[in-house]
Amino acid sequence: MRVLVWIAGLLLTAAVLSFALSNRQTVSISLWPLTDWNVGLTLPVYLAVLAPFVLGLALGWLVAGWRSWRRRRRADKKVPSS
Repeated sequence: MRVLVWIAGLLLTAAVLSFALSNRQTVSISLWPLTDWNVGLTLPVYLAVLAPFVLGLALGWLVAGWRSWRRRRRADKKVPSS
């Protein structure tokens, strides 16, 4: 099973690396209300796509970990100590 996880991880890494190398063009990102102030970012396409994805994964892991921690804490309170 561990070998399958490593293989899947290597395939995912290869796909992300291939995506990043194929999309090195720059893109300008700005927020609509702030365009009058010339506030914006210019960065490669792969960063514009992968950065929100990674941030979303991290936020999801944090929320899931917090909920799991709360659930475990409640379960520990219900268990009588001997």
